[in-house]
Amino acid sequence: MKFLARLFPVLFLSGLFIACRNVTPSTQGPSDQPPAFAGAPAGDTSQPAESPPTTPAGERAKVTHVYDGDTIKVEAGGRSYRLRYIGVDTPEREEPFYQEALDFNRQLVEDQTVILVKDVSETDQYGRLLRYVYLEDGTFVNAELMLNGMARLVTFPPDVAQTNYFRELQRQAQEAGAGMWSRPDLVGPCDCDRNLYDCRDFQTQSEAQTCYDYCMETTGRDVHRLDGSGTGRACKSLP
Repeated sequence: MKFLARLFPVLFLSGLFIACRNVTPSTQGPSDQPPAFAGAPAGDTSQPAESPPTTPAGERAKVTHVYDGDTIKVEAGGRSYRLRYIGVDTPEREEPFYQEALDFNRQLVEDQTVILVKDVSETDQYGRLLRYVYLEDGTFVNAELMLNGMARLVTFPPDVAQTNYFRELQRQAQEAGAGMWSRPDLVGPCDCDRNLYDCRDFQTQSEAQTCYDYCMETTGRDVHRLDGSGTGRACKSLP
């Protein structure tokens, strides 16, 4: 019996050691984190401002001028480039909240060293670089504009790696009445100045219909071509 009494702790600890070796550490992050994007290391994610900053892999550049809320000038490798933020659209000059968006962007990035992350396209049709932009402390500039109500979501495929994340940030900004969403009477439910959306940018038919009706009322045109059948019902395939 004394032999068994001495043997039992050894067997117990051996079994515990084997069991622990078979446990795989969880690598799943919080569900509200955005997806990883092109150009970042595997597992690296952009995060909201309140989360610990994560600096992604990308090209460093110096911001030398801020044109408006979503366009800047950067210097990298001895050359200067105009750069357009991917996925966000801030008010144009003479539109409500233009100055607020410009000032917000300027406060974030003016004279800062930033990290440029490419999605798919190198440039847009105007020759501007298309990039996600981060500060060195990990602040995701595109996301900050969305979360603070300084920009709307805009998608131009194939550069859509962060679309779902931006859509969620826009929803949060709208619910909080942040920035432009504090005055829906001024900004409206969507932008009707130019064709910016398609049915993939809306989660429900009702949401698409609201945008369609607003643009028809203010411009007299189906600016975003949401009513393909000409029946007055937008994005009929959506739930």
